[in-house]
Amino acid sequence: MNNSFSFKDLQNIRYTVTYGHNEAFSPKKRFAWGAPDATMDLTYLELIAHHERLLCPDERVDATSPPCRTQSFRNQLSTLHSYLAFVGKTTDARVGRELQSDFDARVRAYTDWLDVAPRTKADRRSHLRAWRETANIAIQRQKTQRLGPSGNGGSSEFHQRLREAFAMMGEAPKTVAKRAGASPSAVQRWLKGAIPNKRALPSVTRIERALKLPPNSLRQLVTHKGDGHRAKDITPAPSIPYRIRLKARTREEYRFKVDALTPDFDSEWTALFDYKTTRAPKLSRSRRGKWRLLPEQKIAKKLPYRYALKGSLWCVSAGITLEQVLGFLGYLTLSKSQGGMGYQHRDVQTLAWLAVPDAVNGYLEFMTARADGVVSGTQAQFAAIARCLTHPTTGYLTQQPEFRTRLPTDYHNADWNKMCQATTALCLTWKADAVGISRDPTAPIQGLLDLKEPFAPILRAIADLDAQASAAPAGSLQESICKRDALLLAMLRANPLRRRNYVLMTWRENGGGNLYQREDGQWWLRFDTSDFKNQKGASQRHYDAPLPRSLSERVSEYLEDFRPRLLRNHPDAGWLFPSRTSGRWDGLGRHVEKLTRRLIPGSPGIGPHAFRHLAATDYLRKHPNDFPTVAQLLHDTLATVLRAYAHLRQEDSFAKYEQHLDAVTSQV
Repeated sequence: MNNSFSFKDLQNIRYTVTYGHNEAFSPKKRFAWGAPDATMDLTYLELIAHHERLLCPDERVDATSPPCRTQSFRNQLSTLHSYLAFVGKTTDARVGRELQSDFDARVRAYTDWLDVAPRTKADRRSHLRAWRETANIAIQRQKTQRLGPSGNGGSSEFHQRLREAFAMMGEAPKTVAKRAGASPSAVQRWLKGAIPNKRALPSVTRIERALKLPPNSLRQLVTHKGDGHRAKDITPAPSIPYRIRLKARTREEYRFKVDALTPDFDSEWTALFDYKTTRAPKLSRSRRGKWRLLPEQKIAKKLPYRYALKGSLWCVSAGITLEQVLGFLGYLTLSKSQGGMGYQHRDVQTLAWLAVPDAVNGYLEFMTARADGVVSGTQAQFAAIARCLTHPTTGYLTQQPEFRTRLPTDYHNADWNKMCQATTALCLTWKADAVGISRDPTAPIQGLLDLKEPFAPILRAIADLDAQASAAPAGSLQESICKRDALLLAMLRANPLRRRNYVLMTWRENGGGNLYQREDGQWWLRFDTSDFKNQKGASQRHYDAPLPRSLSERVSEYLEDFRPRLLRNHPDAGWLFPSRTSGRWDGLGRHVEKLTRRLIPGSPGIGPHAFRHLAATDYLRKHPNDFPTVAQLLHDTLATVLRAYAHLRQEDSFAKYEQHLDAVTSQV
């Protein structure tokens, strides 16, 4: 009888540890996570001690002191025990991938497994993020103590971080490098102690993404000999002529200030405002000459209070027109040496100047000079305002010749009708000539359009924001902001609506907001016709469109865990994307531009409107001539889409001709 045995006969059995808090759990599923965990030089007992010191610094002096008694620590410790039982570990085990690279996936599986209320699941996720943050702090301290103040030759902080990251991935460096688009041999040299040169910094960024590290976490650790400074993300962004010009021009203050307007001008403006908004004006008005009034909850920008408000309703058109008029009045007061007309402030405070041909034409020439000679929609917009006011039959100024007495005495005896006719004629000429493009919508996104998958950098930016949220203190405002930004980018990619729609987007628990969930669990967006800029165009139909199902979990998590923190000052507010102060987020567009500039190497930053161009162009290149789908996607008219993206037909034509040439060549 053979009583011998071999250690090879022993089986590696996953087990579940039962504590008082989880004895009711019945884990019926087994989870195989692939490769064995890459562990760090830190046990969970040590992690608990670190966490206790951070959470209760005043309660425990040393290991002999009584344990921390705060309810917060006890709750977090209970969650950790439950989580370790789920992944098959005890507190004697070392910290591994379950708190590092696999954290998000394992926590998702863990919370799905729990049979508890959604609010409890959210608390568990928050507790585990706190444990991961403590683990990162403890690991960093161990590493610093190991390296000492000056590092250790080929084991600089950069090299240690790189080796740890590869160890956590559980894949061969060559495989990761190929997937990231970096040189495998270069990565091997870095792992052996070589320092990336400046030309290799973009590859370091790609490796960061492949290793699921926060942006610049490796690049900022690279030190080049001779300069003593760490490398920054210096991938050059392309210059956008319009932005350069705008930055230079905004320093040249010439516009009239609202506070400088006199009571006489205010009276004129009030009369014009009433004429433009009343249902039955005393003077003739064209069908398209009426301004739309909206409730405050449908206004997505700041408007000049007393010049755009009628009762409780606001008028965006009034705000836009006043901005144009203030620029015009400012031009009139500029000295002739600066390109203006040199009038005193008191002499220009009247709308009558919009009927003076020389003044209107001079301002349009002034605008053209500031735009480096480009005649575009900017000039056309001002020309349209002046033309509307001086129209032969429905012009507000044309119908009131007494306005000429408000001009300097040189104009008192002028033929008012001829002045208005001349102004209308020159405005029509300027509008016809306004075919230039002052702001090329494709310039900021050209680098993305040159890629095979233009949205790939956007997806990486979303992943980076998720990583930043995980690294932020659990329950912090910063964590919520990162999650808000990640969802915003994901939704802009999926449903490329205008900035206004995202600023005004609401969600309410009773399902009455713009964002709502159907019975099957999918999230949808709906807007009324009045919520769109082109109300008399494409938005004659309501907007009711689904979000991709892949975003369902992200949306639900944001609404349950993170949005309430952003609304801490106004918990009853309905904004889906509130500002830091819990109010309407008027700066959403600028924030998206800054966000993409920071997270997408080489990008000058793109705003919400650029997402529309990116989505339409990418789709039409992959589905040539499918303009009706793009019209639905952008909620615009087919005619507008054809006009905006007709150039893609040329690309498609040349692609087909190239196929024709290849076919002919193959036969020769």
